[in-house]
Amino acid sequence: LVGSEMCIRDRYMGIYNISIKQRSLYMSSAFEEALESINEQTDGMEDNEVEELLFDQIELGQITPELKKAIEKYSNLHTLSLNQCGLNSLDNFPNLPKLVRLELIENNLKSKDLQVLKTFKDLQSLSIGGNQLKTFDDLEPLKALKQLQQLDLQNTEVAKREKYREQMFEVFPSLVILDNLDKDGKEVEYDDDEEGEDDDEEDDGDDEEEYNEEDDDDEVEKAPSKKQKK
Repeated sequence: LVGSEMCIRDRYMGIYNISIKQRSLYMSSAFEEALESINEQTDGMEDNEVEELLFDQIELGQITPELKKAIEKYSNLHTLSLNQCGLNSLDNFPNLPKLVRLELIENNLKSKDLQVLKTFKDLQSLSIGGNQLKTFDDLEPLKALKQLQQLDLQNTEVAKREKYREQMFEVFPSLVILDNLDKDGKEVEYDDDEEGEDDDEEDDGDDEEEYNEEDDDDEVEKAPSKKQKK
């Protein structure tokens, strides 16, 4: 019996040790993927020129001290996106004094994990839908964000609560957009592409004007003067 128990224990410890090694290798691979993503996004830029970093769908699991240090190098960062990264906590969250927009959609975060966000006083846009947020009390840490204008809590239990929208706009007076809807419940459309098209159209108009001016100049040069006619 004793021998049998020892054999079972040894097998269990062996499986446990393999599991730890596999997890370590997995996290190392995710970290390398994150670093590669940083290199691609910042290629040809000075550190102080980088204003946005996206790590969406990289299965990080957690933010390691190494990743925290790598992100903090970009002191002018104002947008950070960590959607669907399998984050179980916000331990080692980077210190980013100029952060304005943060996305943490579809992770495994709870109310206690939001405590770290209290220090980001200038944060204006926060997307944390698809996390384990169940009650209004779970959102208590966010009350420190006095500049918060946009908040996304879609696909959470708290968003299903009675009088959810009324309470949210009351508790967060600076809030303008909740779950992509304004205070009147109208969907907010983001027209970045349309603005780009308008800019292109304006540029085309400018080009046409320049072209016409050049044509006019050519016509002036070709038209004989009154003296030449004589």
